[in-house]
Amino acid sequence: METLTARHLTYTHDVMDIPLPVGHSRVQDAPLQRFFPPVDEGVIDCILREYGLPDGPFLDPFGASPRVALEAARAGAAILVVANNPINRFVLERTLQPLRKDELRSALAHLGAMPKDGTRMERFLLDLYASHCARCGERVSVDYFVWDRDLGGPSHKVYTCDRCAYAGEAAATDADWERALNYSRRGLHHAMALEQVAPAGDPDRRHAEAALSVYPGRALYALTTLLNKVAQLRIEPGLRPAIDALLLSALDAANALWSYPEGRARPRLLSASPRFREHNVWRAMERAVASWALEDPEVELLDWEEDQRLEPGGVTLYAGSLRRLREALGDSRLPAILTVPPRPNQAYWTLSALWTAWLWGRETAVNVKVALRRRRYDWAWHAGALRTVLQNASPLVEAGAPAAAYLPEAEPGFVAAALLGFGGAGFKICGRALRAHEKQGFILWELSEDQPRTASDARMKADMREAAISVLHARNEPTPYGMLHASIWFMLAERGWLAPAWETLGKATLQTIGERVADVVGDEKVFVRLGGGADPESGLYWLCAPPEQGESLSDRVEKLVVATLREQETIRVDALDRIACRELLGLLTPDQRFLRACLSSYAEGPDPEGKWRLRDEDRPEARSRDCAEMRSLLTELGHSLGWEVEGENPLLWVDGQGEVRFGFR
Repeated sequence: METLTARHLTYTHDVMDIPLPVGHSRVQDAPLQRFFPPVDEGVIDCILREYGLPDGPFLDPFGASPRVALEAARAGAAILVVANNPINRFVLERTLQPLRKDELRSALAHLGAMPKDGTRMERFLLDLYASHCARCGERVSVDYFVWDRDLGGPSHKVYTCDRCAYAGEAAATDADWERALNYSRRGLHHAMALEQVAPAGDPDRRHAEAALSVYPGRALYALTTLLNKVAQLRIEPGLRPAIDALLLSALDAANALWSYPEGRARPRLLSASPRFREHNVWRAMERAVASWALEDPEVELLDWEEDQRLEPGGVTLYAGSLRRLREALGDSRLPAILTVPPRPNQAYWTLSALWTAWLWGRETAVNVKVALRRRRYDWAWHAGALRTVLQNASPLVEAGAPAAAYLPEAEPGFVAAALLGFGGAGFKICGRALRAHEKQGFILWELSEDQPRTASDARMKADMREAAISVLHARNEPTPYGMLHASIWFMLAERGWLAPAWETLGKATLQTIGERVADVVGDEKVFVRLGGGADPESGLYWLCAPPEQGESLSDRVEKLVVATLREQETIRVDALDRIACRELLGLLTPDQRFLRACLSSYAEGPDPEGKWRLRDEDRPEARSRDCAEMRSLLTELGHSLGWEVEGENPLLWVDGQGEVRFGFR
């Protein structure tokens, strides 16, 4: 695909509107996928190919998404990833150098064969979840129990019976309830799990104890039994990574963050769901074999060593802090940053501290143990955390170095925090793209040596209002709050006003500017909110004095879809999405949902190759006949109603005084 040229780029408020990089959703379930940023496959590769970034090496200061390193290396670039979280680091290592299915099966067999209470570990764990089939009465090992948090026990069970072949859900019995409650959260297994994370006298002990509350008693008993037995036995070094992978999946599956029947697909708060699945620990490890057996990307993975050369097509992992990396690099500088900033996730960060201590010991968990203490991560805190990381990263890259940041889950708070983090760390915004419904954003920066600028409150408020008005004029239709919010924040970043605001207001910057944004958008003399409830982020915003002419964004998208189908005959959804994002830039990026609606209106498909074909009735010759017929009918109807009829497109109905009363296009 061609590199972007001037015809693809436009400027609004001096910020370059750029195409949103587009990929395609992955089918394979990846380990811990619910906790990692949802970056579509191909997005990072698209950024590297199309946005004029240097060949590398790149710095990823957050190490939040394995896809950044994976696709950068596949594209032939060198990348240095700072992975301070041992769980992130392990998943990244096993993504770049995957475990083979036979290794994972051997590890599962090894775990299952460990002795426990006169039987094998596999049988011991399966018996913890024993029940009886509701149809035939046969003894079964339940796949998972459905717990009701308010009731304090299981209400249903899901299982497969080998005897009668029943597979599905049944009500939990009194025996199921009694068996589940036999495992107290305050028994020996609880004390052992707590001791491994924070021994007596450790100031983090009470925080660790609070974190343990998301594990049902039976799950904690199963996990501590399994982990203790693994620690007691000698395991071949070559088998250890596969065993750790299976154990990590068990630790993830056994907590109470799995909503039932649906809900928190991506949990962010460490609290049990009102109804959750209590997974069978052994069954979870059986399923984990497939999720860890990833395709081999065939890229080189190295651990950082001093004076190490970063090789093209390779990934280098650095396990320390950015400050220590600065000392290790010395006078060397990297030419660019390529990253996916994380959004706040108290659940994952706290669980990372528990899992690291349980798998690899308290010493390994030191760097992430601080997560146990923080129970709430708001956007103001996150903006400060991003700013700190980027301030420590900026001395590692060259002056004027570009920084490409892809933002999945780009809701208003995350967009504001990212802009404040980069802007407050001395980066100048160069390009932007944002998709509202899917909450996908992409921002290009460069490390700037320009002096920050300040503005009076009156000037800032006037420019904020103008930024919100301009995006509504550009889209020419009622628009979600997130777009107005983003337009204002992008303008503040472009003006260079965020850094001095941080110096003055500190962590109150995001809240203070947020209040000003709310005041501007809430001005009922300028804006009107359509629909929605009490939350100002709900509904759509429009202008009290809207523009009198021009096409709406929806019309432009629909015309683009039809024109593309007529030109190409057949097309895949992802190819259409790329075309749309290259034609409608920045804050005009069309939502995938609307693109698909237009596609299904004008095309048939998909065929076995995933392609859509223009409907026969929407081909130009058929559409021309339809339009001619409609003009004839409208002309006849206008005359019958006593109007003069003029023109063709638009066709006008005119009264006796020459005034146009109706127009049809």
